[in-house]
Amino acid sequence: MSNKSTEIFNPQNLPVEKLTLSVSNVGVVQDINALDSYWVENRQLTLYERPPSGSDLVLGAVDAWITKMEIYLKNLKWLLGLEHHRFWSTVLYHPNCMDSLISFLQEASPPYMPPHENKNVQKLYEEIRRLILIIFSRLITNKESKSRWMSKEYMATMIYDRFIFTVPVLWDICLTYGVDNSQHVSKLLDTVFKLQPQYEKDSAAAVTFVKEAFKFIILQVNKDFDNEEPPNLPETFKGFSEIKKPSNNKSQDCLTFDVLRDLIIHLLDTAMTLRIFLENYPKGVQIFKQTNFILSAVQLYEYGIPKLYEKLEEIGDKSSIVYTEVEEYIDLARAELIDILREILAIYKNAIFSGEGSIASHVEDFLAVMMDALAEKLLIRDYHLCYPINEDLEMLRQAYPDIDTVKTDFILQAIYSNLEEPIPEDALATANNTEALANGHIGSTDNIEPGPSTDNEIPDNIKEESLISEVKDIFPHLGDGFILKCLQHYGFNTERVINSLLEGTLAESLKGIDQSLPIIPEDPVDKKFLETGIQRLNVFDGDQFDIMTRDDVDLSKIHVGKKRGKYKNLKEMLDDKTEVKSRIDIYSKYNLVCEDEAMYSDEYDDTYDSDGVVPAADTADDPRRPFVTPRVLASTRLESEESEEEEETKQNEVEKTNANANRNRMDFCANPEEIRARREANFHARRGKGFRPPPPRNTDVTGKPKGQGQDKEVLLNRDKKEKHKSSRANHNRRQGAQWKRSQGMMPS
Repeated sequence: MSNKSTEIFNPQNLPVEKLTLSVSNVGVVQDINALDSYWVENRQLTLYERPPSGSDLVLGAVDAWITKMEIYLKNLKWLLGLEHHRFWSTVLYHPNCMDSLISFLQEASPPYMPPHENKNVQKLYEEIRRLILIIFSRLITNKESKSRWMSKEYMATMIYDRFIFTVPVLWDICLTYGVDNSQHVSKLLDTVFKLQPQYEKDSAAAVTFVKEAFKFIILQVNKDFDNEEPPNLPETFKGFSEIKKPSNNKSQDCLTFDVLRDLIIHLLDTAMTLRIFLENYPKGVQIFKQTNFILSAVQLYEYGIPKLYEKLEEIGDKSSIVYTEVEEYIDLARAELIDILREILAIYKNAIFSGEGSIASHVEDFLAVMMDALAEKLLIRDYHLCYPINEDLEMLRQAYPDIDTVKTDFILQAIYSNLEEPIPEDALATANNTEALANGHIGSTDNIEPGPSTDNEIPDNIKEESLISEVKDIFPHLGDGFILKCLQHYGFNTERVINSLLEGTLAESLKGIDQSLPIIPEDPVDKKFLETGIQRLNVFDGDQFDIMTRDDVDLSKIHVGKKRGKYKNLKEMLDDKTEVKSRIDIYSKYNLVCEDEAMYSDEYDDTYDSDGVVPAADTADDPRRPFVTPRVLASTRLESEESEEEEETKQNEVEKTNANANRNRMDFCANPEEIRARREANFHARRGKGFRPPPPRNTDVTGKPKGQGQDKEVLLNRDKKEKHKSSRANHNRRQGAQWKRSQGMMPS
């Protein structure tokens, strides 16, 4: 390029678009504009490629990527090193310059993606990322020195007409750099929108396109393209007729996992981009207000997010890592939609508190956004759980006492009706100090008596469990131990914990903790070691009798020496009737136990127990002469007694005869009890009074070992066993059956 080298002479400090330079080429002097294709160097500018990872990580892929990106990095350094007029000429007239720069913005890793595992790849990526931001910052710098500058009017026209900056480019810059370079990105956006107001209209068109994309996502998860019928959605959702099926799109029988993953990633990228765009360019809230974006976001949160979870469970594999990643993407997209609403409301609140413009109009805009968010239930419910709306309304009431209380009361009533909970007293006081909401109407609170505060009576562990449950309502996948550590770090403020988790701004001490950590109870032995420095290693450390770590040892459970039982043996325990006697009063009420032993005595005389009979007087203690029976009457009395005994004997014999007759005639078989009684009587009759059992007979059949000879008695026993073996071991079944039949035990 030596033939194109020249020195810049600009003594009048003209802008670059009006400057002409004299060039000497082979002795010929030419006047060429400072912005001309003449100054473009014939250099091949490559495109950026995403670093290989996952399935693309094959042998040699990383080295090949590093080689290509080193060339890409040299091109960026070369472009930044060009002079002012050469730089702008290259940007305007080189066919691949802007494509090379924009390719990085399109392929850059979003903030929610982890860094590359290869340190060399990550270092090279960060260097390229830094230079791209510097180049785009130079593209909005109109003046580099007194002699090297460009008029703002020409720059505004050039960057817009030449498509150097577009709304997609600006949004890609927000997504790539807005998290860690928010101040730089905010300045870049302010400069671009100030230079060219036409970008306001383009941004509104872009937001409208995003609304259509949200509708498309809802359509995808609620209805298949093959079915021409409209999805089953409420009438409040409008605009499905505007979505048309692409002509080159093939019909699908069902939603595949890859398509669902692409939809979720697209939703997450879009929601995060819009949230960062609002953070870095607060004036963009007017664009969202004009396009009524909040209503679209509320409908997506209501009809899209729950369906995404359902579709993921239907077609996804819960055991795969990709399933967990996609589920986390849905959680992040859900949090980003909540933060978009949060940012819009925060912009209005900042304007109210700072006093910019008309406070009344900002308050009305704030309430209008809240009314739009009340169109559906889910988004406003989750937003209230993260950022209590009653606190925002209280702050607005203090900053602007003339706030419309009807709207604020309606907002509170709608929110708590969605939660299906009564409006707390502090929320009622926030709405109005003298009025309260009840069943959709404003009622008096004169008769309402606040209940006693029981916060001091609740144990600390119950309070911690309550705070942990509040955080787990938003993040159910986090462990209780991790949430407890976050609460301890942020002073048990659930709002700060939820906000830090949603924005990913946790403290460094919390980032290294496992998020699935459970609650680990404190070991009293470790606590004692920390207090005293004495380490004890024993299997009984920390038990209920460890006096080193416990002050409330139950001494009633400790016994010194051998402990004697209450009873010596089983007989003494069974003889103890203490428990039975202690229950006499209870059973006496039911007449089951009676203390009068005479009622159970067999010798009790009940002759005169009948009514109307007076017992004879007891003459045992009569001091007079005892009664003596005359002899004449004594013989008559003896005969009468003998006749009575004979009659009783005859009567008993008749009854026994009748009983035997009845038994022989009616009984199916003989009474076993009577059989046993007769056998026992016969046995005793045979034995007699002086009977002695004969000595046991020797029945040995084993004898001595083989080869030593056998006794005569053993041989006799063997012969007897051989002869009579048929009478044992079930060999005489006929004889047994006959005996049973004779005894009447079985029918004949």
